[in-house]
Parts: sequence; C-alpha cells; structure tokens
Amino acid sequence: MLHVRNILLICLLIVSGTASAQSISLAEVIHETFASNPDIPLSQLGRDFVEVEQQRIEGMLDPNVSARIGYSDEKVPTTNPFAANKTQFGQLSGAVTKPLEDGSTLTGSLNYNRSKLGYPSSVPTAFQSTLNPIYQNQIDLTYRYPLLRGHGNPAYHDQMAASKQDEGAALWQVIILKEQLAEQATLLYFQLAADNLALNIAKKALRRAEKLLTYQKSREQFGLIEKSDRLQTEALLATRRMDLSLAEATVRQSETNLNRLMQRPPDAPLDPGLDGGIFSKDVVEKRSLDKLLAEAEKVRPAFRVVEANLAASNARISAASNQHETQVDLVGQVGSRALNGSAGKAAGQGFTLNDRFVSLSVELSDTITGNAAKATIKQAELSRQQAMLERLQLRESVKNQLASAITTLNSSHEIVDAANQRARAEKNKFNAELNRYRSGRSDTVTLIQFEGDLNTAELQASMRQVLLRLATHRLALARGTLLPALKTGNPEMARP
Repeated sequence: MLHVRNILLICLLIVSGTASAQSISLAEVIHETFASNPDIPLSQLGRDFVEVEQQRIEGMLDPNVSARIGYSDEKVPTTNPFAANKTQFGQLSGAVTKPLEDGSTLTGSLNYNRSKLGYPSSVPTAFQSTLNPIYQNQIDLTYRYPLLRGHGNPAYHDQMAASKQDEGAALWQVIILKEQLAEQATLLYFQLAADNLALNIAKKALRRAEKLLTYQKSREQFGLIEKSDRLQTEALLATRRMDLSLAEATVRQSETNLNRLMQRPPDAPLDPGLDGGIFSKDVVEKRSLDKLLAEAEKVRPAFRVVEANLAASNARISAASNQHETQVDLVGQVGSRALNGSAGKAAGQGFTLNDRFVSLSVELSDTITGNAAKATIKQAELSRQQAMLERLQLRESVKNQLASAITTLNSSHEIVDAANQRARAEKNKFNAELNRYRSGRSDTVTLIQFEGDLNTAELQASMRQVLLRLATHRLALARGTLLPALKTGNPEMARP
C-alpha cells in the first residue's frame, strides 16, 4: 500500500511540475537572450572605440593656437665705450595654424615687441639711439601646400575612410554575436524539446512496464507463469525507472542550460514545443548551392565584416604609401613690418603693407631608406591579404554549412516518414504479441524484447521530428534569414 502511495505522489509531482512549466516559443527565447545576454553590450563597445578613433582623426584638422609673452633684462660688457651695455626686451607673440582638408596648412602669426637700450653714464646723449624704446610689429600669413607627400591629405581622408569601415565592421560584429546566440538558443531549444519528448516516452514505457508487472503478478498467483517470468518483468520495470530518472535529469540539465542562456534562474520550468519554431517543417529546399551562397553573401553579417576589413586595409595602404613619398612643399608667405618709437603707431602700422615681406619657396625633405614607412605599407598589405583569405575561408565555411543543412533537411522528410511507420509497426507488433502472450502462445522474453523494440522506435521517431525542425532552422541560420524573420515576424518576408 505504501509503495502505491509513493508512486501516486511521484506522479502528482510530475504532473504539477509539467503544469507549471511556461510554454515558450523559439522567438521568445532568442529575444530574451538578446535582451539579457551581457556579451551584446560588451560587443557594442567596439563601435564606441571606433567613434573615439574617428574623433582623434578629426583632430588632425583642428586649428593649433600658440601664444607667448615674455620680458628680459640683459646687461653685458662691451669693448666700445659708446655702445649700449643693457637691453630690456618685452615680447608678445602668437600664431594660429589651421590644417586644411586638401593637405595644405595656413598659418597666421603676430610678433609685437618692445626693445629699450641702456647706456653707461659716461656716454653722451648725442651718441645714444634717438628712438629708445623701439616698438616692432610683424604680422605674417604663411601657406604651405604639399606637392608629393601629404598631397590631398590622405593621412586624414584615408584614415577616416578606414575608420568608417571599422565602424561598419563593429556594427556587424554585434549582429554576428546575435547570430551565434540565436544558433545557441536554437540548439538548446530543440534539445530541450527532444529531451521532453524522451521524458514522455520514458513515462509511457514505465506505465507499460507497470501494467505488465501487475498482470504478471496476477498470473503468478494462479500458477500460470513461473517466478522467473515475474523477475524478468521486474527487471524491465527497474530499467524503465532508471530510464525515467535519466530522462528527468537530462531535462533538468537542458532547462538549466536554456534558462542560463536567458539569464533566468536555472530551475525555472520551461515547455518548448516543436510548434514553437519560426520556420515550417514542410520546407524542401530546391535551390542550387551556388545560388544560396550568393544570397547568403548579401545578408550574412560575417561577409559584411570581411568586406569592411578589406576596404579599410585598402584605405590604410593608400595612406601608408603616401607617407613613403618625398616631402616637397610649396611655401608662400606675405607679411607686414612696422618699426616705430610709439607703441600705438607700431601696432597700427602692422596692419598695413607699407613695409612688407613676400616670399615664395620650395622645401624638400626625405627620410633615408624609409624603413618605418615601408613597414607600415607592408603591415597594411598583410592586413588586406588576411582579409582576402578570410573571405575565401568564410565562403567555403558557409558553403559547407548550406550543403550540410540542405542535405539534412531534404533527407529528413523521408526519414521522419520511415521512423513513424516503424513506430506504428512496432506498436502493432507489440500489441499482437501481448495478445498472444495472454493466450499462452508467447513467452516473457519475447514480449519484453518487443516492448524494447517499441520503446526504441517511438524514441527514434520523436527524435527525427526534432531533427527535422532543427534542420529547417539551421538552414535559415546558414542563409542568414533567421534574424530578419525575428524582426518581421513573418518568415516568408525574410526570404531573399
């Protein structure tokens, strides 16, 4: 009586646990994973780093302002008895330099100073400078235009272009992470669905074994079977109980894995069903592999990242190659000169061209051997070569994924049908053998063997159903249509 009560209690616990399990779809699992997974905010920091780099590059065009104000008092010995031996000098200077987008530089500078000479007391006034102190004002405008290195400012434009590509790659890296999380969620979702089916089959097998044992005990009481027949059935029941325990433990582990992916408590009950998928199980893919690959190249974020890296490498090669050129600059300068004994007049005359300075020159400089520039170019070329090889590698990898998914999907329909037919045949076989056993025309060993065949067939049929649903979603992942289907809510709209 106590044994029966324990069995009833266990059944009530199982039923109550199943009833409280939350029914959840694959789309809900993926959306919750995206919302809670800490890897996504971490991956999004990549874009922030790129934006900081773009700000640094923009800083190449920032104007540079410098200013200086100073005073000096100098007294030196002199061999000329009529020369000044003391100089007081005050200076105010400043400059503004503005790099332009074409690579040229415009500089405006101001130099205003006061100079006062001091003489020994023995020097007559007639021999001293008539203008003392003297005020000077000098204003210059200088324009520097690069003819070779720096022409067109590739250091700015190419680096900015490369940074823009890096920004795009950072954005696509986030989508790649979401693809990976969606794939992980899909596998865990259907794994839990498969484990739930296996648990239900284990419960069904346990009930069959219990009914058979009850029947065996009643027959043993009437002397219709031997004790060994009952012991064989008890061994079968023990096996089915162990199978049920293993199935329950597997379900709990799968629930833990899926819950933790969604950052939920590990023991939160879940009920994923095969009908909770995003794509129909009836899909049969008839497109060619090359066409599917071409479609995947348009939408898969991994291809976008590789293309962005390739474009960024080309831009960096252009910038590095320009730095290897000889520095040849055309420099033009125009400025005013003013000299007066009055501070105000000297300042005002500095804004006229009565006294001026005009020059035009060509400056040339170069680095011997240029190892640093060569190394930078080689590094950029290696990055481009790496991006090209990664593109080839990615194409083959996606092509393999597509080929495997198509083959699995298209063959799974026939396998599912065959597995269902076998399950029905094994059920009919077991029922027929059970009838023969009840009429005394069969033995316990054969009946137990047929029950095992039925259990195996039902389990295989259920697993094949799960594999079919999983194959449709793995094909969508390989094609890059899973994430768009999540956004639109309509898988058909996600088809390229």
